[in-house]
Amino acid sequence: MTTNEAFTADVKNDNNIDKNTDCGVWSVTGKKKDKAYTYEDALTLAGNGSYTYGLLAVLSLTILSMACDMFGFSVVVAGSQCDLQVTPSQRNTLMSMPFLGPIIMSYPWGYFSDTQGRRKCLLLAMSFSFVATVISSLSPNWIMLAVLKFLSTSCCSCAQSTTYALLGESSTQRVRRSYMLAMTSVLMLTPAYYFSVGYFLLNMEYSIDLGFISFVPWRLLVLSLALPMGISSLALHCFYESPKFLANAGREDQAVELLKKIWKRNGGKGHYPVKKLILNEDYAPALGQPLLRSLWRQTTPLFRPPLLWRTLQLYYITAVVYSVNNSLVMWQPFIANAVLADGGSAGGVCDIILRTHNTGGVQPTACSSKLEYLTTIFGIGHSISFALMNALMSRLARMKLMLIAILAAAVASGTGIIVVTNKLASFVLFLGIMITGLGIGIVFSYFVELYPTSYRGMAACLGVIMARGSALVAINILGSYMMTSCHQCFYAFTAYIFSGLVASFFLPADSKKKT
Repeated sequence: MTTNEAFTADVKNDNNIDKNTDCGVWSVTGKKKDKAYTYEDALTLAGNGSYTYGLLAVLSLTILSMACDMFGFSVVVAGSQCDLQVTPSQRNTLMSMPFLGPIIMSYPWGYFSDTQGRRKCLLLAMSFSFVATVISSLSPNWIMLAVLKFLSTSCCSCAQSTTYALLGESSTQRVRRSYMLAMTSVLMLTPAYYFSVGYFLLNMEYSIDLGFISFVPWRLLVLSLALPMGISSLALHCFYESPKFLANAGREDQAVELLKKIWKRNGGKGHYPVKKLILNEDYAPALGQPLLRSLWRQTTPLFRPPLLWRTLQLYYITAVVYSVNNSLVMWQPFIANAVLADGGSAGGVCDIILRTHNTGGVQPTACSSKLEYLTTIFGIGHSISFALMNALMSRLARMKLMLIAILAAAVASGTGIIVVTNKLASFVLFLGIMITGLGIGIVFSYFVELYPTSYRGMAACLGVIMARGSALVAINILGSYMMTSCHQCFYAFTAYIFSGLVASFFLPADSKKKT
């Protein structure tokens, strides 16, 4: 239904409304001058047009820039290891920084988002992250690079949750799920961006003496990965705060005014009828209170009935999805190289890993900061294929069914990789386990749909802490045991994913898509 059709239908139904209702102010002629709408109805009247398309594009760029800053750092570390003379232990410390920052700062950002606003949170966080990332390109040593990466990811990590909240509260129910999954499709394209840019830049050979440092290709790569963040930070100024956040915070007049502006930018004609909003919210944000009490009030409802069960369920599924996907992503280049270098030897992925470990692998004779061609191709291919699958999922918008299907496919792949002895088939099954990454957008869509406005940002940001913390633990477990107990690792991962599959069956049933 278009904006004008929705408005016409509303006017036709005016005479069917009880004139004594509190939802309208009536003149002596019996015609309505002023009417209150539920927030969803008011948002439906605001329509779906150029504003919401633009917001989807900018928030997609925002979440892509966050992922570039976090996961693209692995390519930066590879490119900087010769220039900064990074040892293996120092490299492990560097690789931990993108996960450590969000674990520490996601809670404050969740509080800020729920009490100060979604847009304000994104503007502040992404701007600070952009500055820290740009400065990190001038790092004279690995310590400064690690500190600045900790600071930048501490800030930009809020985009993982706040973008979904802002998009969900600014788009109509008819397209909300599809938009959030479409934004996740862009997130899936992140490896294609940083692998392709990294391959092009790191294979260049130049050095510019700046006195305190030599400006070499990896520094230009840092600036290139920061570019989407700078663009999104500027573009966010062209969009509005979440009207639902404003209405829930008691600023109803501002919320109505923003809905009217959204209506106009979506192509609305004539008169926008909404003058008053009905929120149907049982919770209000903890505003105007001492900081510690406000933090307590903003957090504890998530862990009390009636939200307690849903919180535990979603956080557990979040941990499953992120820990499995993120940890295997870190191992993907190594396993791809091992499979390709193994020649015609028989055996599955674990057999190849164990052979590589026992023979000591191939030891390079000189330090190299270049990105290998085959590693780049695998990274780009994996990224594009997952983005296409997620785009297809956005058309279906059946969240529970899709999440169950994703986790079931991952369980089947985990079971198969243990018994299959063909190396290429085994590697395909390895990629099949990584399909858990397709559940990222679904999980955060649930955070938007199942929590009240007042606690939505906090619930999602605590979900980010769970996601990054579980990923950090899984990465360290794989680092300790993959080379010596590969089969046992996949046994444990498969059982872990299966437990997440069981938990997903208790999610709310999919509602029929509205037209």
